Amino acid sequence: MKKMLLMGYSGAGKTSMHSVIFANFPAKDTQKIGYTVERQEHKFKFMGTLTLNLWDCGGQDTFMEQYFLVQKETIFRGV
Repeated sequence: MKKMLLMGYSGAGKTSMHSVIFANFPAKDTQKIGYTVERQEHKFKFMGTLTLNLWDCGGQDTFMEQYFLVQKETIFRGV
């Protein structure tokens, strides 16, 4: 299993990118997607036996501080 983080500022399009690439969401409808609270984990199987563990991390300042100060072992382990 491979782990990938989507991290960045709030409103940067992390969840939209995840939705379009991995969930076949129409790009024109991404305006309807809300913001991510803390983080969401999604697992995708592709290329036969490969599993991608995608973590979509909320970009609000409060969450970003927690990722780097308190949760860095959990967030960055296995990336």
